[in-house]
Amino acid sequence: MSMPSLPIAIPTDEQPAGRDVIMRAENVTKVFPGTTALDDVTLDVYRARVNVLVGENGAGKSTLMKILAGVETPISGRVLLEGEEVRLASPLDASRLGIGMIYQELNLCPNLSVVDNIFLAREVARGGLIDRKLERARARELVQRLEQDINPNAPVANLRVGQQQIVEIARALAQDVRILIMDEPT
Repeated sequence: MSMPSLPIAIPTDEQPAGRDVIMRAENVTKVFPGTTALDDVTLDVYRARVNVLVGENGAGKSTLMKILAGVETPISGRVLLEGEEVRLASPLDASRLGIGMIYQELNLCPNLSVVDNIFLAREVARGGLIDRKLERARARELVQRLEQDINPNAPVANLRVGQQQIVEIARALAQDVRILIMDEPT
């Protein structure tokens, strides 16, 4: 069974002059039992711009994004960051390099507040104590930066899906990501 092709929004040779590559997936192949998800795929991600990957369902877009975020490992090919080959064996490896990912499925704790979700496992501390006031202020700032008006104290369960997506983005921005990968954002 042949897989749908994996088109890239703007072919590499048509990129505007002066835009440099921050990340590159080169000759990446990924096979799952019974199917080849990616076959010798190359993708350049350009600095300071929105890069869009489009293709049919089943074309391997999510798989490629998961490879760039350290969730999946290719059987061949390599990933380069700033021109240097990197090993992304886990999402933690990617996070340490400033790469974050927002998945198709929301990864929030619905019973926690917006601020608690943004800083979950990355609490802001001063003098060995969690600084809740600073966390709320930073959460408010992050959400406003995304041109949204969401109460940082509101339980995530009370938010609309689009607002929950904003919380996911704010959480990634709070981690100072250099590259933010979004799989089918709403």
